[in-house]
Amino acid sequence: MPITFTKKAVQEAADPRDEFFLQLPGRREVDVYHDETGEPRRMAFEWTLFSVVAKSARLDRNPTYNRILGGCVSGGGSSGSWGDGRARVLWRLSDSLTPGACWSRSIYAPAGTVMQADVEELSVGFNLNIPPPYRLKAGKYRGSTTFRIGPGGDFDFGNDVSNLSGDSLTINFELDVQHAFMFEFPPGSDRAVLEPRNGWQAWLAGGKAPQRIYRDLPFRVWSTGPFKVYKLCQHDMGAHCAIRSDEGEQVAVEVAMSLPAGIQHRGQAVERLQLPTGRFAALQFEAAMPTLNRPGQLHFEVGRSDVQAMLKHPGSTYAGQVTVVFDAEL
Repeated sequence: MPITFTKKAVQEAADPRDEFFLQLPGRREVDVYHDETGEPRRMAFEWTLFSVVAKSARLDRNPTYNRILGGCVSGGGSSGSWGDGRARVLWRLSDSLTPGACWSRSIYAPAGTVMQADVEELSVGFNLNIPPPYRLKAGKYRGSTTFRIGPGGDFDFGNDVSNLSGDSLTINFELDVQHAFMFEFPPGSDRAVLEPRNGWQAWLAGGKAPQRIYRDLPFRVWSTGPFKVYKLCQHDMGAHCAIRSDEGEQVAVEVAMSLPAGIQHRGQAVERLQLPTGRFAALQFEAAMPTLNRPGQLHFEVGRSDVQAMLKHPGSTYAGQVTVVFDAEL
């Protein structure tokens, strides 16, 4: 981080702020915003580690090397150089939610020794707790938060600090959310032949008229985020698509969809949900969990009254195109 300073420390001082002292801020909530929609999402940011490279005239007079007290413990990997008095230390916060103050002492200097350390490098480790990615729209989210540096600030290095490089630190966040999104249909799914259950044989043999004609098209879905679905019709008939005969007679076709349990609409399972016509009426679906290679179905159906009308025109062929659009560009 772009923070450097000089610290004058007193070995075993009565006030820990007079030793090599550090107080880090606690957990902070940060809002990030989607670049295109402005939609906000909140995440939690917390510091977990703190590392410094500090130089003193002699290593045995370097206050960072190597006894740690207060709310930190050794993070491992500390080292010192007798040649130039430089020490590299890594501290781990005992409580990253509400960190306690930390301070250190030389393992060599006697009590009351006044030592000076030039902090040349300062690094931190952190945790970033974000909402489940499958609940985020694809795209970039950006946000920032600013910390105050100095006595009583978010980053507090205690008393007798000089040459502080700045009085604030701004952290900029950028989340780039990308989702898996694929619907896979078996070969031949571009043609749906609507028939009664068990085919037309019963009707041709003089049986009862079928209650409905239908076709269910299976598919496999991979989705880790939200998406929308709607239909487009070659022949519109109110809220429905239609199939039309050569003579111009037409009947409505209900188009519905079922999805696996990991995908919901308004918090509910998706079972034979009617699809609207047009992009502006599209239904939005949310991921309750990542869905990978799970089964779903498209349902096409002509109801009883329309089947009765079709049977009055024996030998006719009814046809029409229905396009189902799966849109992950929310």
